[in-house]
Amino acid sequence: MTQPHAVSFEEIDAQVKAIDLTHFQPGGRHYFTAAQVKTSPADVILKVCTVYRAVRPILNALAVFPFLPTSWKNALKAFESLMDSLCPVAQ
Repeated sequence: MTQPHAVSFEEIDAQVKAIDLTHFQPGGRHYFTAAQVKTSPADVILKVCTVYRAVRPILNALAVFPFLPTSWKNALKAFESLMDSLCPVAQ
């Protein structure tokens, strides 16, 4: 298994800025309600995955931050692993 390369602040910032997260907030075209989760779960998962892919580099950076407790790092890694399974990245 290869180790991910260290991502720079600029790379993370560019990835986050590449998506307009206001669309996922109340009133935005990609915002969803609890009712939509029940009626259109596949559509909601696609929206969640879009946001996850934008914030994933931030989670990666936090998971290696030296001053975070190991239990926090493990929680971030577990969350990332679960989300990677739900939202696979196209190769």
